[in-house]
Amino acid sequence: GGRKLTRPTGQAIFQLFWYVRVVLLELPDGRIQRALGQPLTYEQRRILQGLGMDESIYV
Repeated sequence: GGRKLTRPTGQAIFQLFWYVRVVLLELPDGRIQRALGQPLTYEQRRILQGLGMDESIYV
């Protein structure tokens, strides 16, 4: 809701990731490659960094 939270709830964090889209691309050799539909937002990257992860968990 536009508020800055110092201790966000799990629900608030999940809502930030609700619109992350992973696109599956079929390559000519038949392999499937995963990619993000759009780059992650600053807030999403910051949360993943705090968890010790990066956007590669989606791909």
